[in-house]
Amino acid sequence: MRSFEEKVLATISRYQMLSEGEEVLVAVSGGVDSMVLLSVLQRLPLRLNLSVFHLNHGLRAKAEDEAKMVAQYAKKHSLPCFIERIAFDLHAQKGKSSLQVAAREERYRLLGETAQRLGSDKIALGHQADDQGETVLMRFLTGAGPEGLAGIPPVRQKYIRPLIEVGREEIVSYARDLKLSWAEDESNTKPVYLRNRIRHSLIPYLQSEYQPELGGRLKETAEICREWNEVMEGLAGEVLSKWGLLVDGRLQPNQKASYLTPVRDWLELPPALQRLVFRQLFFSLASPGARLGFNHSQAVLQLLAGVEGKSIHLPGGVSCRRESQCLLLGQAQAEEVKKEVNNEYLIPVNIPGLTLLPGGKGKVESRWLTLEQLPAKWEETSPFEFYLDAEEIAFPVYLRNRKPGDRFSPLGLKGSKKIKDFLIDAKIPLSQRALYPLLVDREETVLGVMGVRPDQRKRITKDSRRILYLKYQHTE
Repeated sequence: MRSFEEKVLATISRYQMLSEGEEVLVAVSGGVDSMVLLSVLQRLPLRLNLSVFHLNHGLRAKAEDEAKMVAQYAKKHSLPCFIERIAFDLHAQKGKSSLQVAAREERYRLLGETAQRLGSDKIALGHQADDQGETVLMRFLTGAGPEGLAGIPPVRQKYIRPLIEVGREEIVSYARDLKLSWAEDESNTKPVYLRNRIRHSLIPYLQSEYQPELGGRLKETAEICREWNEVMEGLAGEVLSKWGLLVDGRLQPNQKASYLTPVRDWLELPPALQRLVFRQLFFSLASPGARLGFNHSQAVLQLLAGVEGKSIHLPGGVSCRRESQCLLLGQAQAEEVKKEVNNEYLIPVNIPGLTLLPGGKGKVESRWLTLEQLPAKWEETSPFEFYLDAEEIAFPVYLRNRKPGDRFSPLGLKGSKKIKDFLIDAKIPLSQRALYPLLVDREETVLGVMGVRPDQRKRITKDSRRILYLKYQHTE
């Protein structure tokens, strides 16, 4: 029988999770899964450069002790350790999302920001085989298609799960062999949570009465569904590319922050492909956390075969309407406006350095230049790069969201203009406008709309002695 470390290494190799010498940020809660994850990654013959991330949710009495334990382990093993705390009141999320959902979203946000700051190649998470089985069964009970029954992906972008094919008993045994310390999360035993009832009651019952190898069967189901999804997503991609909505691997609206698609082409697709294409378009438009049920996709399929002029409202502020033999799927305007107003921020720009926007929505790189250091064709650079005369700016400078009435003097135009009107003229969809932050100085003068246009008054001239260079990159 292969050792625990060999099984983990085989999983890493199978899913091509890691290469030798990579920078890896390891999410460590202090529980046995994450402590074993960190320990086994240290011991594998991959010579990884590991950093530790711990998030103190402030939800448990032992939260400070857990943070201290993780920090002590990292110090003992000379590993960089980053301990974050929830920056908002989780309990205030009641009515918006559950504590668990709110905490999860904040955890992923902070993980992403930390990895970006460190330049980490991968982010390692401690999900294991029993978590996978519980997830598949829970999604089956609450309603899910092949995407949901695929369970927890072993690899998703930067996120990897090296323990996804080893179970809880193996993990605990390995931890005891190494004499590791870990914290027990008391919330894992509370029957108020569906996952806990599945873990402690339903799965043991099904194993004893119906299927002793339930864990293995659920793992196989997840793998089959993942393989099925890969095939179906390829077919959906072909459809969306044919319709001109998928460009360079990214979905792009073709009608004012909406997707305008031909009903006849929809009706030629098999029902399974109709549902998948709809889901991909929906989730690219819906607000974070939106959930889509079978009844929603069924309503859209019925709309396709229905009468002109009919519309339906979907979760996440998305609406769907059939008109002129086309299906119009878009984000409701009121929802977008509300979302933009509620996400106010004012962030000092690090000069020189990197400044991250909230929610992982983008970053701004900045540095000082002289006229001699300007690129040969700097005037032909994209609107995502600004060159401003630092002598004309009242420092410090900030990034903030757009507010009603904001104006600036766009480079190349005479006079000032409302930023709202300028964005409309630039044909930037309403759903995308919040992705372009304003650059302002301490006097609230708008120095430009990042990614769109700098201000005419701060342009550089032949007499400029010090130049502020900024490069903006946004993520949708």
